[in-house]
Amino acid sequence: MPSIARIGAADIEGVVCFFSRADSIIRCEVRPVDDGSGYELLIDHPDAVVQVERFSGAEALNRRWMDVEGRLLRQGWRGPAPRQQLKNP
Repeated sequence: MPSIARIGAADIEGVVCFFSRADSIIRCEVRPVDDGSGYELLIDHPDAVVQVERFSGAEALNRRWMDVEGRLLRQGWRGPAPRQQLKNP
């Protein structure tokens, strides 16, 4: 997923991407909060645990996204990518 600050459409609609490792998938979504007060970062883990974090601005969201992406890559996850790109390693 590119830097959140560079995604103009993220202000209007969510952005979804996936990470894969072996047969597991992690789904990540960035979306605006319904009341317009900021953004949510949703991380849907393979064990069905869903983590939701709220941010009042794009800068804080982008910093957190960079942390999440870096951690997943260091743990051997492949991505971020649309799900259809993960089918063929």
